[in-house]
Amino acid sequence: MARNASLIKIKFHTSAMTTTTQAPVKTVITIDAPAKEVWRMFSDASFTRQMGGEYVSDWKQGSAIGWKGSNGQMLTSGKILSIDPGKFLQHVLFNNQTGAVQSTITYELIERDGRTTVYAWEEFSRPVTEEQFSDAEAGWNVALTMVKTLLENKSGW
Repeated sequence: MARNASLIKIKFHTSAMTTTTQAPVKTVITIDAPAKEVWRMFSDASFTRQMGGEYVSDWKQGSAIGWKGSNGQMLTSGKILSIDPGKFLQHVLFNNQTGAVQSTITYELIERDGRTTVYAWEEFSRPVTEEQFSDAEAGWNVALTMVKTLLENKSGW
């Protein structure tokens, strides 16, 4: 057998496959601050403006909730499903184009010995691509790390 005869060229064809998931994004972070201080990440506009905007709500079950950017534009909208100030918040987030529920977001704050563990999760109403999931996960990590840094360093307040 000739030397070149043993070389076989194979061309593989792969189609762009997009996998989807409906798994929730779950994030946990412990902050060296009491729960009442950590709750400020929602309720204190002077604190949240350091993160680029502020929540707009009257903080009652059934009320509207949204994030207003530093330019004054409402970027998100939703509705509070359940709230226990300083401990628990659950709300839906609406799709800006359709008004349909995009996801349910839940925060639980557990304080122990002056430190607070924040459990945050986002459950999507429809399957999302792995890329969308990764983007959401990265966003949660950045946001909660920023809250931790601001609270532990007492930046700007």
